[in-house]
Amino acid sequence: MKVLLIFPPLWIPYRPYLSLPSLYAYLKSNGIEVVQKDFNVEAYDLLLSEDYLKDLKERLEEKFKDIDSKDRLMPGIEQGYYCDLYKAKSSITHIAERIEKAKGIFRNKQAFYDVNALSNARNNLKQAQAIISTGYFPIGQDLIWPINARLQRSLVDIKKLAQNRDENPFLELYEKYLLPFIIEEAPDIIGISITVDSQLIPALTLSRLIKSSYKKAHVVVGGGVITLLSEELKKHDELFNVFFDSAVPYEGERPLLKLVESISHDQTLEDVPNLIYLDRGKIRANEVLPSENINSLPAPCFEGMPLDLYLNPEPVLPILSSRGCYWGKCAFCSDSVLYQCRYQNRDASKVVDDMQELSQKYGAVHFAFSDECVSPSSISRLSDELISRGLKVSCSADIRLEHQFTPELCNKVFKAGFILLYSGLESGCNRILNHMEKGITKETAAEVCRNIYEAGIWNHLYIFFGFPTESWAEAQETIDFLLSNENIIHSFNIDKFILPKEAPMAKCPERYGISSIDAALDTDFNLSYNYTVSSGLTPSEAEELSIVSHDRIARQYRSKKFFKLNLESLLVYLSHYKKSDPYLRSAIKEKTTNIQLNKQLTRKSIPRIKHYVVLDRLGFNIVDIMNNLTNNKNGTAYPSATHVIADPVSGNLQSIRLPIADVLALCDGGRSVQQIAYELSSKYDATRPKIEEDCIALLKSLSREGYILF
Repeated sequence: MKVLLIFPPLWIPYRPYLSLPSLYAYLKSNGIEVVQKDFNVEAYDLLLSEDYLKDLKERLEEKFKDIDSKDRLMPGIEQGYYCDLYKAKSSITHIAERIEKAKGIFRNKQAFYDVNALSNARNNLKQAQAIISTGYFPIGQDLIWPINARLQRSLVDIKKLAQNRDENPFLELYEKYLLPFIIEEAPDIIGISITVDSQLIPALTLSRLIKSSYKKAHVVVGGGVITLLSEELKKHDELFNVFFDSAVPYEGERPLLKLVESISHDQTLEDVPNLIYLDRGKIRANEVLPSENINSLPAPCFEGMPLDLYLNPEPVLPILSSRGCYWGKCAFCSDSVLYQCRYQNRDASKVVDDMQELSQKYGAVHFAFSDECVSPSSISRLSDELISRGLKVSCSADIRLEHQFTPELCNKVFKAGFILLYSGLESGCNRILNHMEKGITKETAAEVCRNIYEAGIWNHLYIFFGFPTESWAEAQETIDFLLSNENIIHSFNIDKFILPKEAPMAKCPERYGISSIDAALDTDFNLSYNYTVSSGLTPSEAEELSIVSHDRIARQYRSKKFFKLNLESLLVYLSHYKKSDPYLRSAIKEKTTNIQLNKQLTRKSIPRIKHYVVLDRLGFNIVDIMNNLTNNKNGTAYPSATHVIADPVSGNLQSIRLPIADVLALCDGGRSVQQIAYELSSKYDATRPKIEEDCIALLKSLSREGYILF
């Protein structure tokens, strides 16, 4: 009996996710033949490649040609799509030429630590993701934005999207690269881990393809998303006919092992704990049993994981010291549901045994603790164990800002190798913290931030605006908290509040100031709700405030240069510089630019458009459309022939008059200004000296704007 475990797109490509290595180790320790496949990172590597982008170019051009020939563009999504398509088709050649080098920088032990090079590489990857997203709108949007509000999530929608080749980039990817692997491995059971919202459509696309193309395997799905959607699954027997054979909510070790044993012995599935399955046309849900004792579990195993593909120059491995949340009371959080509202803590000696084993096997010194939050007592015991064994590691972890994080504890934690701590502050207003049942105050938060900072540990805070009933003044308290504590906070994220499915407040919304929740039938498989509030910031106001305030606050931070780094790169950076530059003050340098200075443009100069700059004649005035979108104007756009010049590097785009387009069309690096003027003089019935004078003035301006060289 052979089991294949698959982690599908789309999660981050910086390190493995822990679900497969944990299940793999557990099954293997019980004598099961098992293979694990992280197709998430493989998909990133395939999609973000020169070959894939070049193949996509023709598709984008055809899509743009179709929309550019319409007799009108409706306000909102259609006009936005028009602009996105144009940007994508204009920049794809430039990005394709640079994409392999960009990935290489992430994986190179020297280039990775050049912040400006890394920042440019990250921008190239993001632009490539945006291009692919646009080419496969709307499903592809998840490539750049992990929770796509535009997608409807009814079963009817999911069925359509899972087989729509025009909108779903994963279908072809699976057929070409993953299905042959599955056929070659010939597994009897295929387990698909669906842990985050952005995996749902890609995962169900995969499971449906397997069910239709490789019928010998039993397909079982599990993970956090399946747990949160378990009640919905029980309503749709079609899911079990078309997409998978069974589903396992909650932790999967024991259920998966029992499923393997039952199938291998040709037994019924009624004794498989937690299992949801179709039995003689009826959906059955077996008894949910407590999970395995965390101390009985083996260390995760990363055998078969493509550690060289992740976008870090050295392996960063996830590790777990607990399951569940020891606090478990926050009104907005659904994470406790994933663990049946139970909290288990693994013995510190076993956790450090795991780390030593993984360090010896894979040469790993970077460990990202994946706990919901590591308690003060737990991190203290872990630190004692690490220090006593002399294990030299660099670790990150999530913690709560509790007063037990004293200066003494923080100093010990730093000595043990914890150099990066993430904390969910959420708000800098005590009323809001109390309202969300966070269990901390802003005064305690500031005290703990100071202790962490002074111990030499980088602290990063998560903030959100728009918790129901939060007023503008209370949001300002959060802004004031960040600004007034700039000297003890290294970095932060600001987002808008999202109401998750299965969060406590979703079950009694009125108590928290939610006047209504959108429970439309076409959103059955969404993991968050749209809602309205009885008072305070609306969701749209919260979103706007989060965007505007983040940059404004960051500009006032001493560590503002840090924001060039991605959080997923931060642990490796801090580890690299922890002795020489623990605050990354000299590591993150200002970028210098090469500017063409004191070079005189004359009639003998030979101008040329930068090779990546694009000249086009469009059917609509794209500049006007972009202004409409920026200013939220709802007017319909009608055809209006427009010449434009676009720079995919800077993102600049402007409309130009026909005479300017004619000049630029001749700036090919083979003609002087004098020759360009000669060719244009007859067309515009003007003297050559006048044309030369106008050309020089125009080309000087375009040179300053970065479109041409001479």
